[in-house]
Amino acid sequence: MSEVKKTKTSVTFRLDPNNLRILNEEAKKKEISLNTLANQIVSSYVDWHSAATQAGFVSLRKQLIKLLLEKYSGSEIMNIAEKVAADTTKDIVLLLRQKYNIETALNVIETWIRISNYPYSHIIDETKHTFVIQHDMGAKWSIYLSGLYKYVFESFQLKKVDFDYTEKSLSFEVDTTPPQ
Repeated sequence: MSEVKKTKTSVTFRLDPNNLRILNEEAKKKEISLNTLANQIVSSYVDWHSAATQAGFVSLRKQLIKLLLEKYSGSEIMNIAEKVAADTTKDIVLLLRQKYNIETALNVIETWIRISNYPYSHIIDETKHTFVIQHDMGAKWSIYLSGLYKYVFESFQLKKVDFDYTEKSLSFEVDTTPPQ
């Protein structure tokens, strides 16, 4: 398989000196170049931030979400997750990726995980995707996320989905082989 080479274009920006200092410090902390950090910031904006609020996303404190979820049982949280997924997922994926299929849905899931700054891994083995998300937000957040993703995968008739969770993490494995 040949690799597609991406062309790059040089541009010049005028930045506030304090912002530039902060960006340089962040790049140094991450052990990446300022150029790489700038590309990450622009990609993050293009992939997510430019349309996320239009898609219905808002910033909330983790503590608020954890406290609100404590008021509900696991089955109530699953029902809420299913309702949210049914009402919003297709529109969100279409707005952010202009297509609604399993690949774009998985891309939006991964982008949201990354934008949320959760440590995670995503391993792809042919048609099998394995995610491990370390959210540190409690078991009920794991239940909520598993309910969202379960609904999405079932909407594509994907039956081979396994979820596992703890207080701090959610893992799932989904086989994206189309149904026969």
